[in-house]
Amino acid sequence: MRVRRVPFLDEYAEGGESAVLVGDRVLVLSELATTILAAIGDETVSVDVVAAVLEEAFGAPPDGTDLPGATAAAVQELVAQGLLEIAASDLEPGTAQ
Repeated sequence: MRVRRVPFLDEYAEGGESAVLVGDRVLVLSELATTILAAIGDETVSVDVVAAVLEEAFGAPPDGTDLPGATAAAVQELVAQGLLEIAASDLEPGTAQ
């Protein structure tokens, strides 16, 4: 799966966390979510690339959690919050994002 950031009207980062203005909503993001958004930047990026960035930033999950799976779940949550969108080429035919 490949994802990209939606356009933000404004973004503020401090201490590893951030707040973003998307439409008429302000969302305060954890360090993990902020790192995911930074890893994606202005590009369309695969979840595997994001997982590698998270592993470099935070290390491997200490409890043995599947990093690619956990990264995909975190990315899906950011999609649900309207901060990311799945690349059109990765959508199933007949679906809209």
